[in-house]
Amino acid sequence: MRNCAPLPLVLLLACVPFEPPGSEPTTSVAATESGSSAASGTTSWQLPARERDKTPSSTSTSTTTTTSGPPPATSDGGASSDTGTGPPLDLSALQIAELHPDPNGKDGGPDSPEFLEIAHVGELPIDLTGLEIDARAWPTLSADALGLAGQVLLPGERLLVLRFAAAADVPDPPVAAIDNGVRVAFASSEGLRNADGGVLLHVGDIMGDALIHGAAQPAPWDARGLWLGAPAAAPGPGESLCRGSAIDHDDASDWSACPPSPGTATELEAGTTGDDSGTTGEALPAEVAIVEVLSNPPGPGNLEKHAEFVEIENLGPGTVDLATWTIADDLSDAPTGADPLLFLAGDGGCQPSTCLAPGQRAIIVGNLYTGPTGGGLVLVTDDTTIANAGLAVHEPVALRDGSKLLRSTYRAGPEPLVPPDPAAQEEALVRSDPAAPDEPGTWSFAAPTPGQ
Repeated sequence: MRNCAPLPLVLLLACVPFEPPGSEPTTSVAATESGSSAASGTTSWQLPARERDKTPSSTSTSTTTTTSGPPPATSDGGASSDTGTGPPLDLSALQIAELHPDPNGKDGGPDSPEFLEIAHVGELPIDLTGLEIDARAWPTLSADALGLAGQVLLPGERLLVLRFAAAADVPDPPVAAIDNGVRVAFASSEGLRNADGGVLLHVGDIMGDALIHGAAQPAPWDARGLWLGAPAAAPGPGESLCRGSAIDHDDASDWSACPPSPGTATELEAGTTGDDSGTTGEALPAEVAIVEVLSNPPGPGNLEKHAEFVEIENLGPGTVDLATWTIADDLSDAPTGADPLLFLAGDGGCQPSTCLAPGQRAIIVGNLYTGPTGGGLVLVTDDTTIANAGLAVHEPVALRDGSKLLRSTYRAGPEPLVPPDPAAQEEALVRSDPAAPDEPGTWSFAAPTPGQ
């Protein structure tokens, strides 16, 4: 255990133990990449009751004493730390409004901080005590550790969170009132991911609003019902991602690239996201799903490894080159026996040869595979079997992209014997809906149909 002498908040980041998502609620700022320690489908995170396509309100938990405004600013410009005066935190009243992951200049520099903006879209004041923020790859942030315990946000106001790379650049005081809400700043060497990432608001294991951009994200961002469909397009250098509609669809149609506007609502240009069409006008990255796995083929056991296969589908909307992707039977970040995907035969509907077009499927096999392949793309591993000595019937399957980001899983839950048990029948397990989450009820037995 590391012991730390008393330090200012902004210097505590390296001295606090990491508590992964799914553990007891944390009040610390953990200097570990958010979500990287949990395997897909293994968390106990919960979504609060809410209806999609409805403008949220802050009425469900607002029965305690309320205040008429945020805590008054102190004489040095900071916000007051009075606690216990606001109603309980209602996650449905908080929406992610803007994310700025790649500022012009040095990320997290004195004049170019990364920032996240959260808007209060409810009807009553709320106390921010207990709020936690997971934003890849910032450390997990808790309102209490940031000095926001007792801070009350009024309807329409915003919480602006700034990340600086050096503690010397953090404004003094770190927490201060701004024209349209509250600003808080912290220091960390861990910055937001630029090409892809995720943001999640939560209180303990109760999840609120989320944003996924650039590519699918691992747990906890892959929780069922948290996000629908393909990720939002990642913003370019110097751009932000901004929400374009007060109605939260929990999908990419809510988001578009925009000029950064910390602390203020963004005015969208005509034709950008925010209308009812649900489109951004920008190409979205592809989402790829494992849709069929044969780990227990019929026939003698010594020939099973020659018939095993994994089938994947590109759910779109864009093409994807699988040349740098890997497959493994291990959910860890550094799996043993992970195999690259090499071109063997067939056509994925786009170029280069390892490219897979939207709506197309590919099968993944070992190089001694003797079964049928169908007419689509066939990818082969660099050894005789798939993953580490082939697919044992109760092993999971993990598909990762060239950035080692987990893109899809098969039977990644904590109970390997949960039905449907692959050992029970010599058939393939097929995903009922390619876009469905990796849960036991998603998979069912069927005759193998590789490449069909």
